[in-house]
Amino acid sequence: MDDKGKFKEEMSNDLNGLLSLYEAAYLGIPGEDLLDEAISFTRSHLQSHLKHIGPSLARKVMHALETPLRRRTSRLNARLYISIYEEDTEAKNDVVFELAKLDFHILQLLHREEVKKISMWWKDIGMPTKLTFARDRIVELYFWILGVYFEPQYSRARMMMVKGMFMISLMDDVYDSYGTMAELQYFTSAIQRWDLKVADEMEECLRVAFFVIYQTIGELEDEVLKDGKLYRIDYLRKEFEKLVIAYLEESKWRDESYVPSLAEHLELSIKTAGLHFVTCASFIGMGEIVGKHSFDWVASFPQIIKDAGKMGRLKNDFGSFEAKMGRKHIVSTIHCCMNEFGDSLEEAKSRLLHLVEDAWKGINKERLHLTIPHALLARVFNIACTMETIYYRNRDGYTESNALKNSISLLLVQPI
Repeated sequence: MDDKGKFKEEMSNDLNGLLSLYEAAYLGIPGEDLLDEAISFTRSHLQSHLKHIGPSLARKVMHALETPLRRRTSRLNARLYISIYEEDTEAKNDVVFELAKLDFHILQLLHREEVKKISMWWKDIGMPTKLTFARDRIVELYFWILGVYFEPQYSRARMMMVKGMFMISLMDDVYDSYGTMAELQYFTSAIQRWDLKVADEMEECLRVAFFVIYQTIGELEDEVLKDGKLYRIDYLRKEFEKLVIAYLEESKWRDESYVPSLAEHLELSIKTAGLHFVTCASFIGMGEIVGKHSFDWVASFPQIIKDAGKMGRLKNDFGSFEAKMGRKHIVSTIHCCMNEFGDSLEEAKSRLLHLVEDAWKGINKERLHLTIPHALLARVFNIACTMETIYYRNRDGYTESNALKNSISLLLVQPI
């Protein structure tokens, strides 16, 4: 920086330096305003360079401007970077390049086998035919899990977590799109008791949904029982019970056409984002590194999970705002800003984007200070990164699955 505290303009000619500073600035924590200035400075100059650089470097810069490395899912980023590296004839090491391709293809074969097995399970439980109101998104769910952990040693954990993610997806559709308030109150009460007998009083589709959830929990229970870790399912059940209670509260707001303040909305919707349950589900198949203290930490709803949930909720609202305009639904955080602060649509989005950035800074700060094992903390961080991918360019890629088609194809279909 110069004597006036401004970034030196001669830096603008150092493209690699600009790109490195840009990426590093996204490691910022709350209060590091200088790094915000670095992002603005480098972004402006990187954009101005795009017209004057080679195609390989231009792709690298464009990827960074779309989503910084800090927020990318590692597997998808590797796939994109390998193709960029291939074109860099000056710097490319052919041995490293061939090794990278071989590694990618070996893992791709494993991931294909896993997605085949989980798709067969999906059909066996009758999801595509029995519960037609629910989103048929098993491949998208598996893609989500690949962002959380792609490594071969976590194959079992992935297969278990997909089933946990299915549970939250089904509940989201039940509470958001299907049940009446009376039905949902009874349904919520039934989940608190985990009693199959009470399902006899439910409407047909809700009875099937309850049975499928009960069956899925049972399958996960059988799996952890092999390791003598039955307590893990107790924690998973408790987090699921918390989640459906929060879903029910949102349904009450919807039926009452209640418009909360932004703070009130976030207090509840951070819970319905479900990151406490998703994190718990990511731990249950991870082996000896996870102990009861790790699940106690999740159950305490730590700040890093709250920040990840806030970021995910806001990104979800950006992606689903227009799709939900035509039907009765809980108001989004965008509506809350427009109602509470008199914001226009663009002003509301700008306000919330600042909150997204604050949430990411909070996640960065927590990662510096938390003492739980890195392998576990990485799951929370990776879950946040997957939401950047799922809700890329303000689209809900999980609901509008066509938005994820290319990314899924890159990881599971296309060879390099």
